[in-house]
Amino acid sequence: MAERNTPLVNEVLRRVPEQTDFAKWQKSGRLPDRSVAQIVESLKTDPRFIDQPAWYYISAKKQVAYTFRSWLKLQHRKQWKLEGKRRWLSILQPDSELAKQANYTLAELRQAATRILNQIDALEPFKYLLCDYGRSKSAKRRSTLAYLLKRNAQLVPEVENLDKLRKRHHKTEIAIQRLEIQLQASLPKGRDLMESAHIEALVQSIQSPPLEDKDFVTWQQNLTRKPAKLPFPVIYETVESLTWAHDDKGYLLVRFQGKGTGEHVFRVYCDKTHQHWFERFLDDQETKRTSGDKHSAGLFTLRSAKLSWVVSKTHLHEAEPWNRYHLCLLCTVDTRLWTMEGTQLVKAQKAAGTAAKLQSRRAKEGLSKNQQADIRRLESTLERLEVPYSRPSRMLYQGTDNILVGISMGLDQPATVAVVNVSTQEMLAYRSTKQLLGDKYKLLNRARTERARIAHQGHRQRLKGGKRINSESQLGVYIDRLLAKAIVEVAQQYQAASIVLPDLKDIREIVEAEVGQRAAVRVPDFIDGQRRYAKAYRAQVHQWSYRRLQAAITSKAEQSGLVVETVRQQCIASDQEKAKALALKAYTNRVNVV
Repeated sequence: MAERNTPLVNEVLRRVPEQTDFAKWQKSGRLPDRSVAQIVESLKTDPRFIDQPAWYYISAKKQVAYTFRSWLKLQHRKQWKLEGKRRWLSILQPDSELAKQANYTLAELRQAATRILNQIDALEPFKYLLCDYGRSKSAKRRSTLAYLLKRNAQLVPEVENLDKLRKRHHKTEIAIQRLEIQLQASLPKGRDLMESAHIEALVQSIQSPPLEDKDFVTWQQNLTRKPAKLPFPVIYETVESLTWAHDDKGYLLVRFQGKGTGEHVFRVYCDKTHQHWFERFLDDQETKRTSGDKHSAGLFTLRSAKLSWVVSKTHLHEAEPWNRYHLCLLCTVDTRLWTMEGTQLVKAQKAAGTAAKLQSRRAKEGLSKNQQADIRRLESTLERLEVPYSRPSRMLYQGTDNILVGISMGLDQPATVAVVNVSTQEMLAYRSTKQLLGDKYKLLNRARTERARIAHQGHRQRLKGGKRINSESQLGVYIDRLLAKAIVEVAQQYQAASIVLPDLKDIREIVEAEVGQRAAVRVPDFIDGQRRYAKAYRAQVHQWSYRRLQAAITSKAEQSGLVVETVRQQCIASDQEKAKALALKAYTNRVNVV
């Protein structure tokens, strides 16, 4: 993993941007399936990377594909946001300039805006006008639409505040500059286990530091970046590549198939709460083996695994790196496959997909030998899916379609729950964070105090020129799990069909709007005082890890059979109103799709 596989991943990461079509991939935000596989195939004969287990080559391909797909998607999203900001900058012009471009007087421009606004029959007029602005080619109509868009699809105020407009214009320019800098971000890099780049930067600092800005930035990054210590993990996406067994003492063992790895046997150490999962992995494999491979591996509870090195907290001072770290096996499971009813549901989905593929293959004429073999494989898969596994029975959760649970997220309240009957818009129940946590609510203030202390220590450390040391405990994770459990229990109590979460892409704007609203109420008509209050309030309350909380809620909901939806959270005053609006918005989106 350290001497051959990680250098292989590093080399593939370096070669992907050198491909001739890389600029097209950046523009589309997508990476073709075969692009990385071809690079890995060409490197199998390289003396530096030969004689690796087959799964190590597959893992390197998947690792690079995951990395670049994520990077390209982020770059494409930032480019899309940049284009939107530039369009908004073209809208933020004075009324006099818009009237001049349209060859109107200010009165005529307002009359044209009134006519357009009276013709609109849409639920979201601002979004409709913005789309119309992007499609329109007429200077008159674009200027009139810009007049309305600046005012949030309204006709007030009649006389605009030019000072406020200049501030909005400057704020958009800053956002554009930030996005342009982010789009120039460096390409994904590998893990330099030998610290060669850091050593070269040290030597260069002694001999002749670079003078050009671009070279200086690269040199500074290599000099200050913390070198990687652990090799890339090995990804196993075929569940049968792991073999499970018991030893004489009853301990669970695992072996990784393949040349160079099959002769090594590892003992599994885990918590008691996780042991039943590993026992299920062994049961599934033995069931398939004793039946003569009549069962389908597609119904194994284990779906994928990843073998990686992690830091050993009890052996930090050992000399050898393989003693300072230990191997960790991360497993992904499908919780539906734990019960007979969930297995039947998964089987029906897989059978429908396989049957559709089989039908499309059979419809073709002049099939080659490989295509005929593919048809036989699909037929065999359908037969194996029909052979049942012996699993415990538990009734699937059945919710009421018109009962939804909306969850709003804010500064004071990480999660506020509203149970809504969307057909009648009746509020069935509300739950605040304090009600959800109950006696454990005091842990929330303790976690906030801890995060504020760590942030203060990091600030002081940076002022001294040192590195920030993040020593945050797992208290926040524990609170998130408590909240997730309580939310799912509330949803089950009212037989809710789904849980609606806010879209985290807008969480920064939502939080800043909440802070600004509080500052305006506490310190009215005093801009500098509002800024100081907002800064102090942020430091006191501190933003919660909303993404981590959403991940905990999603995981717990899926285990219980609840559907999770995501919609945009509105910037309105009350947390309860936000939660209610989330549920109603999800129902509206569902009706519009139908």
